[in-house]
Amino acid sequence: MSMNLQQGANAVIPEPAVFVGIGWSSDEEWEIDASAFLIGQNGKVRCDQDFIFYNQPEAPSGCIRLDSEPSSGEDMRGFHVHFCQVPEDVSKIIFTMTLGSVTEPECSPVFRMLNRVYIRVIRQSGEGLTRYDLMDADQEVAMLLGELYRYKNAWKFRAIGQGYNGGLGVLAADLGVNINAAPEAAVDTADTADTTVTLKSNRKTQKQIWAEKAITLQQGLNRFIPQIQAAVEGQINESNTRMIIDKILMDVFGYQMEEIKAEQEVQGRRADYVLAIDNRDTIVAEVKKAGLPLRHRHVFQATSYGAYSGIRWALLTNLTTWQVYHISTQDKVEANLVFSVNLLPGVKLEDCERLLLISRYGISRKGALEKNWKEVSALTHESIIRAILTEDVISKIRVAIKRDTGCSFENNQIQPVLEEILIHG
Repeated sequence: MSMNLQQGANAVIPEPAVFVGIGWSSDEEWEIDASAFLIGQNGKVRCDQDFIFYNQPEAPSGCIRLDSEPSSGEDMRGFHVHFCQVPEDVSKIIFTMTLGSVTEPECSPVFRMLNRVYIRVIRQSGEGLTRYDLMDADQEVAMLLGELYRYKNAWKFRAIGQGYNGGLGVLAADLGVNINAAPEAAVDTADTADTTVTLKSNRKTQKQIWAEKAITLQQGLNRFIPQIQAAVEGQINESNTRMIIDKILMDVFGYQMEEIKAEQEVQGRRADYVLAIDNRDTIVAEVKKAGLPLRHRHVFQATSYGAYSGIRWALLTNLTTWQVYHISTQDKVEANLVFSVNLLPGVKLEDCERLLLISRYGISRKGALEKNWKEVSALTHESIIRAILTEDVISKIRVAIKRDTGCSFENNQIQPVLEEILIHG
């Protein structure tokens, strides 16, 4: 069972190798980095190669490696650490996180704008060892989250939570990294062994990564188009349809075979598939024979299963049409359409950007599908009508009417007219 630490507390790490995961949540597209520093006895890095970050993701000894896209559905960045490969003169490994704006440096975020910032240490099996949740962040743009340090003949983890007002450059320099003052200049490694680290970022934004993965998904689906067309024309049965779905889920959507659980039952409800990541059930799926027209009643079984098992997303497909639903259980069980995609006659890139949300990668990006659903539900007719019928909007309409016609009305005179237009008109 994972131990939750308070700031300054520590815990023994009784493992030869661990994964250090760092996570956060944010509604904004910010440039967020995680880095690690191998620290010597003097409290500084021994050399610039001890700075592990996006341009230098692995230590020469192989003791630590940055993972920018962890397979865990929770962590946003992570580090694989092998203690037996840590050089003897390294006393500790510090893990940091820094913030910046992707497009508007003058509007850079600070840590108090983020939600649920944490660092955790887990076994290679995925079982948690210890975790620290950052609680008291303010105007900092860089943070020392925690450290692994030698203790006698073992290793321990300490929760730090120390903030910096400077960015990654200031933090790295404070830990002894020789930062390049002119990041545009090329580094000549032939003339000097003490290479100056350049912090010029060649990283891609999350939007760029998402677009590239959507293209890859499109290419994968295009390879299945002839098989899908033949399945529809041949009117293959549901069993054979599911065999093709199995291949698509693995070869295109990236799921492992053991993550695709077939013929699941709970309280008398049956689901054709349940897709699970890291032993967490995420999507329940209902499959119909290739080309069979989909009806709303077809999603009922998946919705019922999801409601009883706590799954919030349902997939309904007949191989050509892929529909994703949000399962709501607040007042009553409901299935609301998030998006619908048709693969025939051709696979559109914008559709692949939606389908990526239910891929293994998309589901691993915690909150991505939820954010899409919120955007869809925010622009429904009902949502727009509610927004228009608020006092603020009616007041603005009243002012506009007076300006254009010279006639004065009260809000309660305008509201029934708006309701007639929006609801009954």
